[in-house]
Amino acid sequence: MSDIEFEKIYRDEDVDLSVLDGRTVAIIGYGSQGRAQSMNMRESGVNIIVGAGDRTRHSSWDKAEADGFEVFSIEEAVDKADIVHILLQDPAQPSVYYESIHKHLKPGQTLSFAHGFAILYGTIKPPKDVDVVLFVPNGPGPVTRQKFKDGSGIWGCVSVDQDVSGHAKETALAISKAVGSTRVGVVDMTFQHETEGDNYEEQVLYGGTIHLMRTMFNIMVKNGYPRSFAYAKAIRSIRSIIDDIDAVGIEAYLTSRASRTCEFAVRHSGPRVINEQAMEEIFEETERGVFARNWLQEFSLGMPTLNRMRRTWADSDMEKTGKIWRDKFGK
Repeated sequence: MSDIEFEKIYRDEDVDLSVLDGRTVAIIGYGSQGRAQSMNMRESGVNIIVGAGDRTRHSSWDKAEADGFEVFSIEEAVDKADIVHILLQDPAQPSVYYESIHKHLKPGQTLSFAHGFAILYGTIKPPKDVDVVLFVPNGPGPVTRQKFKDGSGIWGCVSVDQDVSGHAKETALAISKAVGSTRVGVVDMTFQHETEGDNYEEQVLYGGTIHLMRTMFNIMVKNGYPRSFAYAKAIRSIRSIIDDIDAVGIEAYLTSRASRTCEFAVRHSGPRVINEQAMEEIFEETERGVFARNWLQEFSLGMPTLNRMRRTWADSDMEKTGKIWRDKFGK
């Protein structure tokens, strides 16, 4: 066996869910992740309430009620809760926190997050008499929900930034168990590693993969390939290999499941596609807080750059081709 030492992996048998007995968890932010975690925790026997903004302006109130949850204003929910679990998007958290949460927190409560952004970069500064923890399921809300319903879960991590009670980690782990992540495994890490690792992943893995697909499509079309073929090669083909690689590892996939032509292509030409220097630069910028600063500034200005890119990409040849392709060849 390899001599690589893995960090401690917490599974169901390692975590005491009764830590949450008699405690109320208020979910603040009933979006994709909020809905999934709320429903999973409720089905694990946890008492869940939802805190939402003005009912006349926020559809999340009606959605949570339709799902059978008691819904209160954010202020009321914080007053009633033992654990306040914030699942709002990062740049929106500070204004909601200081308007509706901060002054309602009581000593001994737990303030919980699903991403460490606000704590790491100081846009939220909790009082010193509450526990501050983190639980992150490593996947989008619908996947977290579906895995739970299937009897499985999605890998996650926990972290503690402030441990007033002496039991903050037990609380974070109990939340992760209630959501279903300890069914497959949860690890402990710092707020910094979780936050900046996630920021780096989204820039390099998601950003790099999507731009790779777009560039490949554009080059093939520019050189006369049929759009349907270029789209299938640039987008759909990757679906056929990801699950295999995840199941058996890269080397086993290349040597036992891929063709020899594919294996040679990966080993011979793959490295030329990757700009390792740029990846290092993005990593360093992420750790210096450059990405966080740029994103907070973009959000504060109303997301003008993001909105323009959305419009440009939506009108692109690739997106129009993709819509037709999916209609003709299925999803």
